[in-house]
Amino acid sequence: VAPFCDAPGGSLPLLCTMNCTQAVAEAAAAFGAGRSHDELAADAAQIPPGCHGVRFLPYLVGERSPNWPHASGALTGLRPGLLSQPGLVYRAAVEGATYSLLAGVRRMNELGLPPATELSVVGGGSKSAMWRQTIADVFNVTVRRPAETESAALGAALQAAALVTGFPAREYVLAHPPAYAEGAEVPNPAAVTTHAVSYQKFVAEGKALFEKDATF
Repeated sequence: VAPFCDAPGGSLPLLCTMNCTQAVAEAAAAFGAGRSHDELAADAAQIPPGCHGVRFLPYLVGERSPNWPHASGALTGLRPGLLSQPGLVYRAAVEGATYSLLAGVRRMNELGLPPATELSVVGGGSKSAMWRQTIADVFNVTVRRPAETESAALGAALQAAALVTGFPAREYVLAHPPAYAEGAEVPNPAAVTTHAVSYQKFVAEGKALFEKDATF
């Protein structure tokens, strides 16, 4: 968890993971037969949460949250016929990347960050309704995305405006909140329950394979 300083003098705790959209891109390249992310996401939406017990440990280039530099990617829970289901590995990669984020956020909660009641998502993965719904179900919170897709530039502009007007950045942003895209993903209770069980298995499998000398 890295502290990033902002322009007005505050800091932001930033959880750093190394395998998020990359893991999904690898699954698409290996199992997508040249199809687009939108097409694969449509197939993945037909797969039930938990992927019939298949889990994708997304540590393709090692990981630093937790500190497992020698970890690798892994597919677990495979049974006959599952790999032939369109979208299954793609969905498992989305779920694995999301579980990895949840593990990091829970570590931040242990360090004092209050649990979230709502999440804002940005970046390439946020364009996928299927992935946003997965985040809502895994984190068990409502998920929204800003209307402005260039979120880093928007954040810089908000900080600059706060400095120019002489307001603390937090007060300025609360008074001038960014607009959000229409609609939001809300947790599905059945999926929340399924993911809670699958996440625990994900954590246990990661520890069994890569725990040695691991630290956050």
